[in-house]
Parts: sequence; C-alpha cells; structure tokens
Amino acid sequence: MLLPTQTILPGLLENGFRRELQNLSDDNTISRLWSRDHSLWPVEGFQVESLKSNLGWLDLPDQVGPLLTRVVARAAMIEPAGFEDVVFVTMGNSDLAARSVLRLPDARLGKRTFLLDTIDPDAIRALDRRLRLDKTLFIFVSKTGKNIETHSLLLYFLGRLKAIGVQTPARHIVTLTEEDSYLGELAKEWATSNLLAAGELP
Repeated sequence: MLLPTQTILPGLLENGFRRELQNLSDDNTISRLWSRDHSLWPVEGFQVESLKSNLGWLDLPDQVGPLLTRVVARAAMIEPAGFEDVVFVTMGNSDLAARSVLRLPDARLGKRTFLLDTIDPDAIRALDRRLRLDKTLFIFVSKTGKNIETHSLLLYFLGRLKAIGVQTPARHIVTLTEEDSYLGELAKEWATSNLLAAGELP
C-alpha cells in the first residue's frame, strides 16, 4: 500500500507565518499576555479562573533565582543531617527538573544519588536493595501533586521505612510540588503533626 505524501511549499508557509506574526502585532498580543489578558484564549466562562492560575509561569523569571538559592541551601543540609543516599522520585516531564537539580555544581546531595521515574516492580525492588533506607532521603517531584504513581511510591517507601523501624519516616521525605496540591497539603500535615523535629529537613 502506498503511503500518502506531503508536499511542503516554502512560499505558502512563509506567507502564512508573516500573516500570523502581523496579527500578533496588530492585536498587541505580547503586552496582553504579560498583563494576563485571558481573552487571548477562547474559553468557556467556567474555565477563566483555571486559565488565570495557569498563567503563573509568567512570574518565573523573578522566582527562579530565589528558588534555586533555596534548593542549593537545602541540598547542603543533606549530608550534615546524616543522609547518605538521595532518591528523586518523579514521573513524566518532572524528571527534567530532577535531573537539573542533580547537576547543580554547588549542590552537595549526599554520597549517592538516584532518579526513580518508573513503577516497574523489578526496577523498584532493584533500587530498594541498593539503598541504606535508614540513611536515605526521598525527594518526590510532581508539578500537580496528583499523580497516582507518585502517591503509590510515596506510600511504598513510607511503608518500607516503618518496616525497618525508622521512628520518624516523614523526616526522610521531601516534596517538590505546587503549594496547594495534594503532595503540598500532605507535607503541611506532616509539618504540623510534630512528626518533624525543629531544624530538621521538611
């Protein structure tokens, strides 16, 4: 069976590109975007609030510097706190952020670092066997904080920490997520339930 072919006509593409670029300019799109003008997108009324909240990424240029400073400072606390292994647990695109943190030149992340981005039972058991669980810090990375895979791994490793007799398993858990997400709320519960001693990692 012959596959369909596609013909690309550069002249037509260039004309279309220039036309849309002019439309963006005429509509003052860039200024409207930075002012969070939600009318740039055709959405139903009930979607407006969600759209507005999704434009929070526009603040990233001002937030990245202070956030990275906090990440590096927190990473420097890992070894003094007695952690020798660090495991980033993440799914999907969030593993890109984890890989970036692992490459930070000034971040002291313990003696061994691992990235777990799968729920394959054999891979999880293989990692489990390599870890010194009582000296392991787990960092769960999830933008939405809703992934069932991330939640499942969180419960699994909490169970493993309890099984080996760790008295404060929450001390071994850090969450990187949106503030009001499920994981964010869970972290707040841990912080307010006296599971963590003052001065220890959240």
